[in-house]
Amino acid sequence: MRTLILLCLLLPLQAFSATSLWRVSNGENELLLGGTVHVLGKNDYPLPEEFTQAYNAAQMLVLETDLKGINTPEIQAQLLKDLMYSKGETLKQHIKPATYQTLEHYLQGIKAPIAAFAQFKPTMVMLTLTIVELDRLKLAGAGVDEFFYKKAVADGKKLGQLESVQKQLTVLANIGKGHEDELILNTISEMAKLPNMMQDLKAAWRSGNVEKLEALEIAELQKDYPALYQSLLVERNMSWLPEIEAFLNTPEKELILVGALHLAGKDGLLAQLQQRGFKVERF
Repeated sequence: MRTLILLCLLLPLQAFSATSLWRVSNGENELLLGGTVHVLGKNDYPLPEEFTQAYNAAQMLVLETDLKGINTPEIQAQLLKDLMYSKGETLKQHIKPATYQTLEHYLQGIKAPIAAFAQFKPTMVMLTLTIVELDRLKLAGAGVDEFFYKKAVADGKKLGQLESVQKQLTVLANIGKGHEDELILNTISEMAKLPNMMQDLKAAWRSGNVEKLEALEIAELQKDYPALYQSLLVERNMSWLPEIEAFLNTPEKELILVGALHLAGKDGLLAQLQQRGFKVERF
């Protein structure tokens, strides 16, 4: 399982003739649907011009969740509580000795004390290791969602969301549940491959190649972690579809931005919207 499931995809510098943006319509009204990356490096800017065009064409920006709400001290404190063991519990008690030794050896290599991870749940371990490596690669900056959120706030553009902050926290807290050892071991094994992995994923994202995204990420997730595939992608996609349909019934034009993996595959938003009779075409 790839740690990029959470962080989605990063952005390359080379230009393509298309990008991850689609126009969805029901005959009368339309909205714009874009796949995003949640973290970027400084060299990844400027974003593709099509995203700016889509933003300018929309009267409302809709994101996965409320970025202001999720960054409040109260929610951040809750997230930390959800991702850490209670006093008296430790990570070592919840994973196999061999997994713990592998983690300890990896942390020694990056000069991080394992004592700092003592109360981390496996999801917190995964997030921390991934962010540390992305930061080392200078790829841990603000992503597409945050960029346009800040722009919308500055411009006074209307904002919306597809799911509550609490829902997103629940999804995050339950990642890898029942597969704690695999989550940690796969995260460690992928750190060395992260730069090369990103090159393939970046190209697929920027070109809007949803078939490639499916082959690179979704196929593996379906095969090896079907429960996680359902909770992380399928269930959320299904819960978002009524929200998207409701936006299509308004006279306003919305720009909806979601992680790019939510668009790909038979359970992705693009295929599901087409099955429901909506017209889906490149922006």
